[in-house]
Amino acid sequence: MLEGSKWIRHPLDNRNSRLIPVFRKKFIVQNKILKATLYITAHGVYEAKINGKNVSTDVFMPGLTSYYNRIQVQEYDITELLEFGENEWITTVGDGWWRWNNNFGYHLALCAKLILEREDGKSIIVTDTTFDVGTGAIIKSDLQSGELYDSRINKIEYMKAIEDNFHTDSMLIPMEGVGIKEKEQFVGIPFRDKAGNLVVDFQQNICGYVEAAFTGLTNGQVVKMIHGETLDLDGIFTTANCDGGKEIFQCNTFISAGKEKELYKPSFCYAGFRYLKLIGLNKDQEEASLGKKGAKFKAIAVYSDLDEVGDFECSNELINRLVKNARWSQKGNFLDVPVDCPTRERNAWTGDAQIYVNTACYFMDCARFFLKWLKDQTIEQYKSGKVGITFPSTSSVHNPEELSNVKKRDSLMELAGPEGNGNIGEDSVGWGDSTVHLPFVLYQFYGNKSFVEEHYQTAVNWVNYSLSCMKEKNPLHAQKPWYKNGDGNYIYDTRFHYGEWNEPLPPDKEVIEFFKSGKSASEYVEFMAKYGKPEVATAYTKRSCDELAQLAEILGKKEDSQKFRKISREIKRCYNKYLIDPNGIIQEGHQAAYVRALAFDLVSSEKKPLVVAQLKQEIEKAHFHLNTGFLSTSYLLPVLVENNLEEYAFKLLEQTELPSWLHPILVGATTIPENWDGFDKKRDSLNHYSFGAVCQFLFEYVAGIRPNLINPGFKEVILKPVPGGSLTWAKARYKSVNGLIEVEWRKDNGVFIYKCKLPPKTQGTIYMPNGDIRNIQGGSSVEMSCSI
Repeated sequence: MLEGSKWIRHPLDNRNSRLIPVFRKKFIVQNKILKATLYITAHGVYEAKINGKNVSTDVFMPGLTSYYNRIQVQEYDITELLEFGENEWITTVGDGWWRWNNNFGYHLALCAKLILEREDGKSIIVTDTTFDVGTGAIIKSDLQSGELYDSRINKIEYMKAIEDNFHTDSMLIPMEGVGIKEKEQFVGIPFRDKAGNLVVDFQQNICGYVEAAFTGLTNGQVVKMIHGETLDLDGIFTTANCDGGKEIFQCNTFISAGKEKELYKPSFCYAGFRYLKLIGLNKDQEEASLGKKGAKFKAIAVYSDLDEVGDFECSNELINRLVKNARWSQKGNFLDVPVDCPTRERNAWTGDAQIYVNTACYFMDCARFFLKWLKDQTIEQYKSGKVGITFPSTSSVHNPEELSNVKKRDSLMELAGPEGNGNIGEDSVGWGDSTVHLPFVLYQFYGNKSFVEEHYQTAVNWVNYSLSCMKEKNPLHAQKPWYKNGDGNYIYDTRFHYGEWNEPLPPDKEVIEFFKSGKSASEYVEFMAKYGKPEVATAYTKRSCDELAQLAEILGKKEDSQKFRKISREIKRCYNKYLIDPNGIIQEGHQAAYVRALAFDLVSSEKKPLVVAQLKQEIEKAHFHLNTGFLSTSYLLPVLVENNLEEYAFKLLEQTELPSWLHPILVGATTIPENWDGFDKKRDSLNHYSFGAVCQFLFEYVAGIRPNLINPGFKEVILKPVPGGSLTWAKARYKSVNGLIEVEWRKDNGVFIYKCKLPPKTQGTIYMPNGDIRNIQGGSSVEMSCSI
């Protein structure tokens, strides 16, 4: 693709200058061009133009990969952009992920090739030191902090580019991900907040940026545009909920050239926001620039260009809004990789993704998106078998030179990738178990064995690592019966685990005491590693053994399958014996403990009624409010239904008081919050998809559409609707890789009526609420009814 091309950069760009280089190449077209193809990539993210026109509608290319191992190259047909005579090729490169926190490097660079095909042959232009380079109107650009744009700069002083001497072992690969595009657009409503600030409300929390049309600014006038998710409790614009205390956060600064009308849209940064605070306009300019309803300020959503394939609706409008909010959180966080939030962290957390993957696939076609991402997890797996809690890693550091600087403020930080060993938080179950769970789920949805084949060894390495940690002895638990009885190899009580993240419960006593000491978060991770979380770690290791055994069967690896099934049985035996007491109690006050044990088949038949009774009691004690965190919330309602507690499931689903799924909607949420009370207390991220994983229950239980592992890719579908609560009707559609599946049901005077339509290549089995079962052939439309 890029043979003969050189990596080139600005000679004055360095760690301190942080220039935004503009590369130029002029060339002559004298004969008819049959086809012109541009191959291009960058250290950073680029915007390429031929004769002033963008080569593509893609943004933030080349996307995020494990840059030291592989960088995507985009291919564009630019034939229609060429002109006879002189042509000008301009490429600007911004920091992007490459220079975000200096994670990969300090210099921005370009590598590209332009092939011009004519009837009499072809010409090739490659990036080299004949290219000109300068700096333009974009003075600074950071993915998170924002952009500084000086529109007075309309002439660039060029010099010759130099060859970049920063070499990595990366391979240049064709585009594997889906493009990132500008999508929905929103016109804002201007208002004054309680402090008198001029604020524009776009009425939807999104990930993206604002296109601003200014009128009547003076030469050199500075306008700041600060993006935020919420107003504080006093009704004042704020970013405090998500800025991490940063002085500059999601702020684009525009310096006017004094023209009557000026249009500005950032190129290399994005924000998570619903509101835009404007600073620097006088009253006349505010009126002229905002126009009616802020029409001259347009919010543009930006996310990976994934096809929307599924939807759910029902008679409860709050649940319908919940579905929309979850979908918007997915859009706001699926920007080339699945990040936790588009504001504070923007980290591609493994735990969040494995929680949400089923829901993600019901909403959008995520096959290519996840396949590309999983390759980086496999690439960056440590030699020990553990994996980063984020990948490409932002929880550890890729750039060895920068690591020495980071260690001065965080001694636990380590090198990312196979040659490193990550930091202490990267032992965590539930997060690292993404190595197993993501291929397991994706195979069910898409029936593509490559998901399993390419990442099977990664999954094995992780599980073996977890099992080795399980065999370690924890001196704090030395007197526990599992050690005394010789069963310590099957209770995982060592290492740090995030556990049931964001349970709406008071923190443990040791946590409270620790933070009273004023120590740092990294020291907390080290401190908590001493305790372990046996109830969580043991359970998730068992789940991974079960799923890995099934993956081994898919690949015909019978010995592996038998090995991991045997280990799973031993873990279950020990979990029952040591972590579930004779009355079925696991962790009083924690619904998650019982949900987890039941969901992962950790409970013996003798103790199961007792554990179910304890879960029921915990829900009653909480007055039908949930108190699960990230890991167990998606399992809560299915576990209740599977254990004949449908009434409890729907009471929790339709609960409108905190903590619940529906309460944030009543106080204005348009996305899913990171914390159950986030919208009430205006704290932490307000766009965090994890708790939106409940939508899996809506598709699979309420509507009844479920994949079948035996015949994956929805070649065979289980149709098992579960009516309940106040719902009088529900319907769902899902465009599988095998075709469109449509279902709907309604209640009519005590009669349950269920309709479904299957694509030609999908067979199904309907399980009605009264126990009736019917097999249906592909291409069929069926209606069934029963009394309820």
